[in-house]
Amino acid sequence: MLETSQDLLYIVIAFCALWLTIFICWVIYYFAMILKRVYGVMETFTKTFEAVRDFFEKAKEKLEKTSSSLTLLLNLGKKIYDTVAEKQAAKTAKKKTK
Repeated sequence: MLETSQDLLYIVIAFCALWLTIFICWVIYYFAMILKRVYGVMETFTKTFEAVRDFFEKAKEKLEKTSSSLTLLLNLGKKIYDTVAEKQAAKTAKKKTK
């Protein structure tokens, strides 16, 4: 089987090549698993970011609707206040003339 030292060298080189191949396959496998986890994290981050963005867009829409309603209510309140103030001024003026 082993006639010369060169035969032993070939066996050792073949054994090393086998272990190198196993190591490279192991590294590729773990690299693929790392990429899979990174993809999952990025997907989760993207979903979270979209949810936050949608929340702020909806909040902005509601604030815009509320501000337009609030402006309308403030104008209505001002008109009511002016009307009541005019009536009170008229009452006060009427009492002073008596």
